[in-house]
Amino acid sequence: MEALSRSAWAEVDLDALYHNARSIVRIVAPSEVCAVVKANSYGHAATEVAKAAILAGASWLAVATLEEGISLREGGIKAPILLLLEPERRYVEDALRSGLTISIDHPELAWEVSAARDRIWGDEAPQVSIHIHLDTGMGRAGASLDDAVEIAKVARFSNVAIGGLWSHLAVADDARGRPFTLEQLKRFEAARLALAAVGCYPKLSHIASSAGAISYPSSRYDMVRVGIELYGYPPSAQVPLPSLRPVLSLKARVVHLRRIAIGEAVSYGLKRPVIVDSTIATVPIGYADGVPRALFDAQTEVLIRGRRYPLAGVVTMDQLMVDLGEESDIVVGDEVVLLGRQGREFVGADEWADKLSTISYEVIARIGSRVPRVLVGNPQAIHENEVAR
Repeated sequence: MEALSRSAWAEVDLDALYHNARSIVRIVAPSEVCAVVKANSYGHAATEVAKAAILAGASWLAVATLEEGISLREGGIKAPILLLLEPERRYVEDALRSGLTISIDHPELAWEVSAARDRIWGDEAPQVSIHIHLDTGMGRAGASLDDAVEIAKVARFSNVAIGGLWSHLAVADDARGRPFTLEQLKRFEAARLALAAVGCYPKLSHIASSAGAISYPSSRYDMVRVGIELYGYPPSAQVPLPSLRPVLSLKARVVHLRRIAIGEAVSYGLKRPVIVDSTIATVPIGYADGVPRALFDAQTEVLIRGRRYPLAGVVTMDQLMVDLGEESDIVVGDEVVLLGRQGREFVGADEWADKLSTISYEVIARIGSRVPRVLVGNPQAIHENEVAR
């Protein structure tokens, strides 16, 4: 492992990523898979994750921002990249020059895409493909049905081609939301018919993300957009996928040990006096790195030498402290696993999520940029072995 400026890092297991992507590709076939790698691949390492996902059979990638798409292109990614968020008009040319497929929510932006294409390449260039983003009930963004039809009409009189129609399911991860999910699918199908009525037949229709792809096979259409399952976690407990392998492990090392007497406490607020004479380990990672302060009150444990130990005090910005108990064989330099496996023990992002009343998505995505991502595994070798068989 490369030298680190401090003893804290996140390991990204690209073999696990490949395994997850390959499993999903097989489950949803013949639908294509779009690997969602926005937000630095949910806090992993976007370019390397994208390469592994493509190797496993994903044919598209999806990002949220222009900068994310450009970064992938600069990293050598040549696969189609869908820009999920409609860009501002002033950035349309940048998106086109980077070869990104733009999602369109408003007819006006479709005209701007056509004009930008003409400014860049002139009349002789081929049409630019866009995807219509339809709001079927998420209520966050997307075109109305009327606007979707207007966008399709723009394509008839411009240098824009409608390459896709997509939407997003709001409650596919919750069985109680089944009636609304079915209503969204009904609205999506109605939009497909409305577009066909004006001569628009998008090559790709896609509405299913991770939850929909598993719970509603009929929602798979031509492509599914897979995010959290790539990284080893189900969208919710109601959408199990037992074969998933968590990709990211958050680790650090013990950098300091001290003894404190019964009744003493450590960290801000001195909130939890020890009940026996104890050894306290200091670990150089904190809430600025994505380890929430609330984990202390939630009775969170970390792993050292394959055993669970509780936090000893409030998580600080750059450090946290662990209560090793009265007798301990832990030494400075020992590995501390905050998320991941050590021996027979495992602490997952979903465990943190349960304690924090949130979701695993947020847990892994909030791990800070100053935590180095250390890549492990060799998905290329796995792929070559599969091909050789």
